Amino acid sequence: MVVIGYSQSNADHTLFIKRFGEKIAIIIVYVDDTIITGDDLKEISHLERYLSEEFEIKDLEQLRYFLGIEVAKSSHEIYLSHQKYVIELLSEIDILGCKSIDTLIEANGHLSSKEGDPIDKGRCQRLVRLLIYLSHTRFDIAFFISLVSQYMHDPYSIHMKVVLHILRYLKFTPGCGIIFSSHDRLRVEAFTDADWVGSPDDRRSTTSYCTFVGDNIVTWYSKKQAVVAHSSVKAKFRAMDARR
Repeated sequence: MVVIGYSQSNADHTLFIKRFGEKIAIIIVYVDDTIITGDDLKEISHLERYLSEEFEIKDLEQLRYFLGIEVAKSSHEIYLSHQKYVIELLSEIDILGCKSIDTLIEANGHLSSKEGDPIDKGRCQRLVRLLIYLSHTRFDIAFFISLVSQYMHDPYSIHMKVVLHILRYLKFTPGCGIIFSSHDRLRVEAFTDADWVGSPDDRRSTTSYCTFVGDNIVTWYSKKQAVVAHSSVKAKFRAMDARR
């Protein structure tokens, strides 16, 4: 890709971009699955011919499904969801018939280590890994996944209870996802916050933020801070610089 004029992204090394004037062509590769997009139709056609000469490829036309993510398009919107992934996950762990829940755990709920009884560590860790991938289109569960992930080195029954609660919530909302709509307003806005000494184990605070381009959410993040903040003001200032 670099040889034919594409630049490799520093944020994702499987993403390559080529600009010609105001037009752009983009390709992202995951093993043997590839997405090609952009508004430079001439370059995209050239890229497809080049790839077909180098590899045996099959053009599946409009993108509908990629790595567990379902894609629905209209003239003004793109909708991403994990509905099929959620249903398959619930079926695989045999809780598809469980009672659904319409709310997540309390936003100010706190977890601690070694609360409850010891459980199957491997099963709990596997479920959390699957939920982490699901959070790519479900920012509503990102904080809670971050919260329970902190205890995966030694999970107890209280942590498994939270994981199952999230799964029951997903059964109630399997088709929720993200909408990207086209509009002229491209203002970038960011919102951030932090609790203070939210963890009862080490007294650290948790940072969360999200960014929007226009009305479209593009990034979200939730993670425990690296050091103990001595005041709520310091915790919020650290949240403004997530690199800390």
